[in-house]
Amino acid sequence: MGNVLYADSVNGTSGAAAFSPETASSTMIGAMGKATASNDDYVYVAPGHAETVTGAAGMTFSKAGIRWMGRGVGRNRPTITFSTSTAAQIIISGANQTFNNFVFDFTGIDAIVAAISITAADVAFEDCEFITNNATAGCVLGILTAATAARLRIENCRFLGVATNSGTTTTAQIQHEVGVDYLIRNCYFTGKMTQAILNATTILRGMIDSNRFVISTGTVAITMAAGSTPFITNNRINVPSGTAPIVAAAGFMAGNVYSAAAGVTAGTASTF
Repeated sequence: MGNVLYADSVNGTSGAAAFSPETASSTMIGAMGKATASNDDYVYVAPGHAETVTGAAGMTFSKAGIRWMGRGVGRNRPTITFSTSTAAQIIISGANQTFNNFVFDFTGIDAIVAAISITAADVAFEDCEFITNNATAGCVLGILTAATAARLRIENCRFLGVATNSGTTTTAQIQHEVGVDYLIRNCYFTGKMTQAILNATTILRGMIDSNRFVISTGTVAITMAAGSTPFITNNRINVPSGTAPIVAAAGFMAGNVYSAAAGVTAGTASTF
């Protein structure tokens, strides 16, 4: 069995042992330094914990096999805010890490290039919120993966943004490239964006299932490379206009429903 460690920006201390709530580290990276790689260690992050990412590689989760467990409810959950530089970024380079019950706010500055970069395999997000735009700011990309990010899993998460803003239109809340056997399931996507999910390089195998999309700008929810072969099933989509909310020429699709307006009456949605 792995170790249990603690992070708490309110009551913790820099350099602390992190092996009890009373000796919590003030930062998540500090707690990671006390963990053992590939040991199934848990790090519990306290309600109200707050950290800010202000530059490139502002936080790097490099140790494999850690489960990051956020505590708290709503916006009292641990929150990581991105600000100061458009290069502000979290890097996840250690494999087999799970992030549960966190809030990631990408709107501290307009036009963040790629807020979270995943280069490791078997990374998962569960029950998290990602704020991709507000009234004055929007990130270009929320999550960006590398070719090495196989078996990415994102479940029960919310990607949130306003319908209109004076800042950047988000290109994609998730841009996933090449890593096989990914799963994006039971998530909610909304905001001012070109599309919610983007794949620009051919990728074989993967599933996008049972998600909900409310696209405020553009006509597409999901855009896949021409040669990619995802299963895209049981999604519900609202787009402002258009008749092709999913672009996936080689994909396998079933049970998806979309409407191209707000307040549509019964019988006007399309299933494919």
